[in-house]
Amino acid sequence: MYKVARLLLVVSVPIILIATPLYVLITPGYVHRAYERPGFPPSTRFGPEERRRLSDVLVDYLRGRATLQEMQELRTDAGEIAMRPSEVQHMVDVKEVTDAFFIAHVFASVLAVGSSIVLLGRRPLAWAQGIRFGVWATLGLIAVVAVAAAADFDLFFTLFHRIFFEEGTWLFFFEDTLIQLYPLPFWVRAVGDISIAIVAGGAVLYLLAWWVERRTQRSEP
Repeated sequence: MYKVARLLLVVSVPIILIATPLYVLITPGYVHRAYERPGFPPSTRFGPEERRRLSDVLVDYLRGRATLQEMQELRTDAGEIAMRPSEVQHMVDVKEVTDAFFIAHVFASVLAVGSSIVLLGRRPLAWAQGIRFGVWATLGLIAVVAVAAAADFDLFFTLFHRIFFEEGTWLFFFEDTLIQLYPLPFWVRAVGDISIAIVAGGAVLYLLAWWVERRTQRSEP
């Protein structure tokens, strides 16, 4: 039972660390701050306020606070429908992916809590070991992603979309709303911010595991 609990902990930690930053990334506030950063490319179609308004509806849709119909009927300040059907469909696909991450986060959190209850009572050293293994697995994955993104972000971005979306469903023109709202620099910064958040979360868990291990070893006769 304890080995199974440790294995579940090892599997749960990467999911928790990777999915947690999405709760911050997929918010209107994060997008607004991105727009306000020095050097961030302005939209050639939308003014600053219009850009934020349009983005807020898309973000709210991803978080379940706006309906598909509201997104489909979203209009620009000029009264035009904001997004083409292909853009709307891509947002539907994106929501399926993000929802999967959020659901996985919930399940992983439940497994991690349950495993922690089992291990901390009788096998605290096994708990600390499981946390460390999970953190190292996560950091290894993030290191691969960081190297790939730094070497060629365009290629990394393309491969990422090919993994999660059907070929051709995520390619748009520069004038399209999705590109105007979320140009490539937005995603470059987002990947960097997610990586930093994952590393920071992993460091906290690793230190916690180290503290539990030290405390356990000192308390043993």
